[in-house]
Amino acid sequence: MPALLTALPLALAALPLEQVIQKVDASVVTVRVAQKKTSGRSVSITTGTGSGVLVHAEGWIVTAAHVVDEADLIEIEYVEGTTSPAEIVTLSRTEDLALLKAEKLPKKPVVAALGDSDALKPGMRLFAIGAPLGLTHSVTAGVVSALRTDSRKGLHPSRVLQTDVAINQGNSGGPLFNEEGEVVGIASFIASRSGGSMGLNFAIPSATVRARLFEAPLPWIGVSVRFVSKEFAEVMNWPIEAGLLIEKVKDDGAAERAGLHGGMIEAEIAGATVILGGDLVLRVNGLPTTDAKAIGKSLAALQPGDSIRYDVLCAGSAKTVEVPLPKLPRVPSLPAKSAKP
Repeated sequence: MPALLTALPLALAALPLEQVIQKVDASVVTVRVAQKKTSGRSVSITTGTGSGVLVHAEGWIVTAAHVVDEADLIEIEYVEGTTSPAEIVTLSRTEDLALLKAEKLPKKPVVAALGDSDALKPGMRLFAIGAPLGLTHSVTAGVVSALRTDSRKGLHPSRVLQTDVAINQGNSGGPLFNEEGEVVGIASFIASRSGGSMGLNFAIPSATVRARLFEAPLPWIGVSVRFVSKEFAEVMNWPIEAGLLIEKVKDDGAAERAGLHGGMIEAEIAGATVILGGDLVLRVNGLPTTDAKAIGKSLAALQPGDSIRYDVLCAGSAKTVEVPLPKLPRVPSLPAKSAKP
């Protein structure tokens, strides 16, 4: 017998905020990940915690890409404590978004509605639910600070929602809700001098979630990459203008089977931990790696049986790797943006 679904109403604005929070809390999940690291003959397992939100009754969960993209194992924990394995269906490092499919649902799953982030204005109230420092289902509240566009080329979101809603480690991938209880953002990163929240917190708008994960999902080949700027390349003495450094390749994924290689050596560079030794991608389907939008359009146009062509530097030598297109992701249709009264 299928699980009983608790559908959230499209508008809860008439309720006090504490009641709205009670209604949507069960749609929020804790995302636990494990990653295997090999160094010489030693193997270690590292674990991490993030957050996510159930957006469809068949087990579709949105989270942040950086929470899961290097994971060898992903486990979802629901509010009542039940757990389920989950797999990545589609992922965007550029927009820091991932769509997961959970194998199991709780007895009474609660699905959150995806709201309209384009309707947000500075000063509107928001709240987040997540697992900061592992404290699951913690609520923080604040307002919209700004909606920002970043026109720089590279591996970072082009549109972000800035808020003073406190976001800390463990909140990543969790939802930001408006006063109607609709998801309008997915927690991504903070700007901080202390390492903790300073009121400069950023989320991926729900409009990007809808467009990237549900309207135009791209195949995931199983790689974790980092954008390499010209300045970074000069420091490393790499003869490139820019590129994508492949840090990790999923075991038996499409990328590994085709011959792409991840790194093996961890290094601390400019305050960030970077995994060195992997392939450097210079062009994707003939397009420079600085043009993420053009690459996305090129990948979206591929058909079953096509291949993705990567021009890479491997151990100082240039080569081309053809990765056969994995099975195109099949994702559900979400309800249209709710009309505001």
